[in-house]
Amino acid sequence: MIEFIKAGGFSMLVLLAIGLPMVVVAAMFAWSASAHRLSLIRALTVALVFAALAGVTSDLMSVAKHVAGNDEWMKDPLPYLLEGFGESMTPAILAGALATIAWILVAFGVRRMPRE
Repeated sequence: MIEFIKAGGFSMLVLLAIGLPMVVVAAMFAWSASAHRLSLIRALTVALVFAALAGVTSDLMSVAKHVAGNDEWMKDPLPYLLEGFGESMTPAILAGALATIAWILVAFGVRRMPRE
């Protein structure tokens, strides 16, 4: 797990800072549904998506910059680009996993939500 976090870089910390509280609020929503908690989960989901997009794109930029700046890697760039592309997807994977957990909890909470 540590290697996974390191592969994604700084953006992984941002995603964890947004995603973990979102999962906690979603668990609270599943236990005791309220419109206020649901609106907070929606807002955190949007923030998580934008943070994931920023993380993936900044990681891809970093890979391209490092490969282009290394003459040895430019002789056969494909292996380095593929490895970098794989590492660059880690923010999207983490964000997707956190959002999936949160929204499964929301699905349980919706069943408990008072009809208004």
